[in-house]
Amino acid sequence: MGSPFIFIFLLFILVIFWRNMIQEDLKKNGVIVNAEIIKVNVGGKVSGGFQCRFNFKGEMYEESSPSTLHSGVYDFIGKTFPAMYSRKHDALEILITPTDFEKFNIPFPDSLNWVMKYVIEK
Repeated sequence: MGSPFIFIFLLFILVIFWRNMIQEDLKKNGVIVNAEIIKVNVGGKVSGGFQCRFNFKGEMYEESSPSTLHSGVYDFIGKTFPAMYSRKHDALEILITPTDFEKFNIPFPDSLNWVMKYVIEK
């Protein structure tokens, strides 16, 4: 009876480890790209966040990105934001809110003050 619990627990630990490794790579080696939000991800394995299109070294890519936004997400379709991209992990993290920028020690630009009405304060 205990073995499914152990398997799920180990899988959970592995996912956390993998996510932390990707975050560290984004912080150390990530490059800033301009990413256009083309769709809101709901359900499935990419639940939450956005599907984004961006140019990296002359080639167009599409990647999903997590988001710290919880309201008005459909208002962001078609808009372009800076994002951190790791080619090593094909990982993209879009920068929309002040929290997103703080994570990478990048100042929040005044040009994005309009998004504050969508930010839920904790």
